[in-house]
Amino acid sequence: MDGQEKHSQTIDFGGVRVQLQVDGDGIGSATYSGLLGPSNFLALSVLVMRAGAAHGARGLMYCLGQAATCFSPESLAGAYDELAPQLKALPVAFVTNDGQADLHRLVVQRAAAHGLLRRQFADEAEARDWLLRTSRTIDHNLSWWQQRQRRPARSGPGAESEG
Repeated sequence: MDGQEKHSQTIDFGGVRVQLQVDGDGIGSATYSGLLGPSNFLALSVLVMRAGAAHGARGLMYCLGQAATCFSPESLAGAYDELAPQLKALPVAFVTNDGQADLHRLVVQRAAAHGLLRRQFADEAEARDWLLRTSRTIDHNLSWWQQRQRRPARSGPGAESEG
């Protein structure tokens, strides 16, 4: 923890309750309870991502082990293109119980096909570590591109070989 303030919020939607906490490290933990289906999971996910981003989250961990899931990966994939670019760029780790693991592996595959950073875990510590490493890599990559764009264009022999 780097001493930054924690933010907490409760979101109730469609029979599901989510406790969202964004820690000083920029990782948001969203603990779900209730029945998740195609009619509420997408809308609730967007609400959680928006709330997390508003509180400065650099990555979100969806803790789903205490929720019941009742949807197919196909029912979610159609909405990925509708997400705002800021939300598409937010990495999400799904922390699931054994019964949910196969479903969320398929969800992750479908999301990856749409360019979203998603991964499924059985352990919260591993998920948090992945989110921290991923968010740092994203920050480093953005910084590299910003520096590259500020550099004056080079011309002459060997200019193309830089990279």
